[in-house]
Amino acid sequence: MMDGFGFGYKRDEQNGVLWRKVNNGGIEIYPDVDIGKNTIIDRGSYRDTSIGRNTKIDNLVHIAHNVIIGKSCLIVAGTIVGGSVEIGDYCYLGMNCSIKDHVKIGNHVLIAAGSVVISDVPDYDIVAGNPAVSIKDKVNISDEERFQMVGY
Repeated sequence: MMDGFGFGYKRDEQNGVLWRKVNNGGIEIYPDVDIGKNTIIDRGSYRDTSIGRNTKIDNLVHIAHNVIIGKSCLIVAGTIVGGSVEIGDYCYLGMNCSIKDHVKIGNHVLIAAGSVVISDVPDYDIVAGNPAVSIKDKVNISDEERFQMVGY
């Protein structure tokens, strides 16, 4: 793929052909960020894609255009983050979870492995499943244990 292009397309109304859209934004990576091997971070189209301070990204992660990730997040292998997603601070995204485009994830959120997030998630929630739903009230551990992984 050529530099400046992300996975953005526009369909020609007359003949139905798909044309790539150019992403003119950048990628902003704050200090102390770790990015694993074979991870893709798309540059922004209308705003920079941004990875917050001290966030750790595992191998084989895809972060689409215009995504904003807060500080001190942990994003585990196989995670897919759709375009224009906003992720708060101190979040944990479990292995192979997927987040639909334009979703907002609050602060201190834990997303369980394999979850498919299709709607916004409030602060301090725990979600799991496909589609992901809140399981915070079903987890039988203390708040301290519950959010230990996300910097609570």
